[in-house]
Amino acid sequence: MAAGKRKGSSTLALVGWALLMLGLGVGAGVLLGQQGCNRREAPAKREAAPKPEPKKPEKKPVEPKAKAGPDAAKPPSPETERPLPRFALVIDDLGYMQPEVVTRLCSLPIPFSVAVLPYQEYTRESADIAHRLGKEVMLHLPMEPVGYPGPGRDPGPYAILYNLQESEIRRRVRMALDEIPHRVGVNNHMGSRITPDRARMGWVLQEIKARKCFFVDSRTEKDSVAYDVAEQMGIPAVQRRVFLDDDKAFPEMEKQWDRALKLAEKEGSVLIIGHIYPETVEALEKLVSRSKGQVRFVTAGQLVK
Repeated sequence: MAAGKRKGSSTLALVGWALLMLGLGVGAGVLLGQQGCNRREAPAKREAAPKPEPKKPEKKPVEPKAKAGPDAAKPPSPETERPLPRFALVIDDLGYMQPEVVTRLCSLPIPFSVAVLPYQEYTRESADIAHRLGKEVMLHLPMEPVGYPGPGRDPGPYAILYNLQESEIRRRVRMALDEIPHRVGVNNHMGSRITPDRARMGWVLQEIKARKCFFVDSRTEKDSVAYDVAEQMGIPAVQRRVFLDDDKAFPEMEKQWDRALKLAEKEGSVLIIGHIYPETVEALEKLVSRSKGQVRFVTAGQLVK
């Protein structure tokens, strides 16, 4: 009996010990499972953390579109793309006219050229006024006309006369060039006896070339060869196409001005010559303002370059 009791007690003890170990194992498993769950959830918490949103590029303000009008759909026409024709105005005979008239003339708000006679009362003052007011200065070289020395045919002191020797003609050209401050070009005053003569024009133009001046043939004689000789000698040159004020009445000057505008439009450029008459200055104040936008006003020197 004692042996049977001991045997039953041992069995109970083993069962109890087994239950205890089982309980400890289950508890340890639960504990380890919770820690594993915690370790698996940690990354999820990090992923759930809000990420900073990337900065969006700033939008540039949109400029308001111009309202479409009747002209908006029209492509530019060839006429509007073409450069304006060039229009060179030369005013002759400065030198004897009072400085007040010269100042009024040279106050016109466009580029143009003035041709100054040498040996006159206001020669140097006129050239200075024109230069100060931004106008191009030229020598207006006196030359013998057909009919000299008849009435109204005197070209002035120390003019280039047909019967002078070559040396004297050259000397007189140099003297006249020295008389005009600021001069960059030359045109002829009268000269219908000289400009058709190749030899004499050659002497004159050689002196002009030596001073690096350009030449404008005033075309006071239809048979003039002055322009042709200048070109052959390599001197920048241009010819007069229109005289503005052969008649000083405004309607007649207006006709000549309009004729010059048409020539400029047709040929791309034109040179027109007027004189420093009070009537011409007054006419120019009207004609210049109404012609802006039709032509580009330039100096004679700009036309030959």
